[in-house]
Amino acid sequence: MGSKVPKFEVAELIYPEGQALPDALKVRAKPYYITRDGTRLRVLLVSAAKDSPRGSLIFSPGRTEFIEKYSEVIEDFSQRGFTVFVVDPRGQGLSDRPLADPVISYVHDFQEYADDLAFAVDQFEPLLPKPHILVGHSMGGTIVLQSVLSGVIYPSAVITSAPMLGIFDLETPVMGWLIKFLAFIGLRTKDLPFQKQRNGEPIPFEINKLTSDPVRYARWAEFFRTIPRLRVGAPSFGWISAAMKAMAYVNRNADKLKIPSLVVAAGADPIVDPASNKSFAANSGSTFHIIPGALHELMIERDIYRDQFFDAFDTFLVTHAL
Repeated sequence: MGSKVPKFEVAELIYPEGQALPDALKVRAKPYYITRDGTRLRVLLVSAAKDSPRGSLIFSPGRTEFIEKYSEVIEDFSQRGFTVFVVDPRGQGLSDRPLADPVISYVHDFQEYADDLAFAVDQFEPLLPKPHILVGHSMGGTIVLQSVLSGVIYPSAVITSAPMLGIFDLETPVMGWLIKFLAFIGLRTKDLPFQKQRNGEPIPFEINKLTSDPVRYARWAEFFRTIPRLRVGAPSFGWISAAMKAMAYVNRNADKLKIPSLVVAAGADPIVDPASNKSFAANSGSTFHIIPGALHELMIERDIYRDQFFDAFDTFLVTHAL
């Protein structure tokens, strides 16, 4: 596979001591750097575990996340017979960071994320067998939906895990006005104060809002604990302002989603309001599935919840002959 794409700069995958890419992926996983409008993006291309791929799963992770975090998930996708393609969003992982302080989470507009994803898919088009299925978690769910609704990508289907379409504590008129005002007066690149993960280091498992699985949480936390250049901390006012704009855009245009879509919500999600997922699914005609008791990170959750996500995932693909 590497010999087919010599024009791309080879990138690296980095793991804490004691962790590594699963053996099944080592030969088939190829990381690269590509550059769009001066921003270097890291991508990962993983060939399918089968000789005749079912198609390609194009994955966009959530805020603060990076390719290596999803090694287990990538292998799950690959073993299902898909080529897997993952893009580190700008400002995360080993993609370029836009601010002098690399830990602050910032983007000017979510369309930048969508355009980056579309550019990456276009660059690797010859190596991505069809059908193309976009998959996104949380922020990544918003990105893949915006990329489809804005017309920069034309996949056969889209699957989202706890897509960021309504955030607790931010959806009040006063808070929304305050965030937009602070961004407007020049604080776009300043991060929110008093955030537990402000410096990008992981918080204790007992107070995390992502997963109830201590083993998977510890595995993820070790990356941020031991590899500083992967860290992403608190969102900036600009990022939140851009996120609110993107959520409004996606929700407002829900009825324009004309391809098969699956929305899977986490029933005990303390970050994304599951009701926002249900509402979007109803307005867009998407298949909706909720997993009672699950926290935000459905694909990094305990097996009792994680298995339900993949059951819904597999059923959706079979139902739509994908």
